Amino acid sequence: MARYLIPSKLGLLALVELYTDGIVSTSSTIPILSFILSQLLPSSSVKQTTNSSASGQYSVLNLEAFETLLKHHNAALGHPGRSLWDHFLAKIWKIDSLNALHEFFARLNSLLAKTREEIKKDGELGIPPPAEDMILLSRTSPLGSFVRRAKIEFERLKFGDVLQLWTTFIRWRQESKTYWARRGGILSKWAGDQVLSEGEEEWGLEETETLAQIAYGGLEDDGYAGSISTDDVEKLLEFHVEQMQSKFSQC
Repeated sequence: MARYLIPSKLGLLALVELYTDGIVSTSSTIPILSFILSQLLPSSSVKQTTNSSASGQYSVLNLEAFETLLKHHNAALGHPGRSLWDHFLAKIWKIDSLNALHEFFARLNSLLAKTREEIKKDGELGIPPPAEDMILLSRTSPLGSFVRRAKIEFERLKFGDVLQLWTTFIRWRQESKTYWARRGGILSKWAGDQVLSEGEEEWGLEETETLAQIAYGGLEDDGYAGSISTDDVEKLLEFHVEQMQSKFSQC
């Protein structure tokens, strides 16, 4: 069982990045932030707005939960013709290799507001300031704390754990592949995996399929390891305790 970082956490990070990039419209900001915070804070600290809370059940996030939320929200002005679901898929499918996964976590620092000393140091090094329309997160805010912890947790992972995170992430997003490929006009069978896409010319289709099977197994199998972290289990137990306390208080 993964301690903290699991595929749904990567999904939440991608959603945070959409927000800081200014892609989330003003009218969609509250539901999007409420969705993120409902997964990060104790259930008593934020009003749950997802179907899971309405039905009296706590559920670990699957990809469908993101789709249910995002497909009903259009992107901000300047990003016409696409829903937030489309932009979200573009982000998670851009993570197409272990190297891209490392880059995804490496750029999390750019989502955080910098101290005066850091701004001064960047200026001395010739590093340009962030775009004016970018939303920077306070390091001590719930979102900022989440981003910082995720980066630290990733840096602590051993290579084998990073590999497991990568393979479980591929499985987690797999059900969206057909829609995403059609929407983006992508024809490659190995879309989402740069190594297999580039390697097929050298290895041939049969050997590439063998490598894919060895690396990922049956991608259609829903019962993959690493989909639930102990962090999620703790929240699940907390939710059940609160439900029990609520019932006893009504007696």
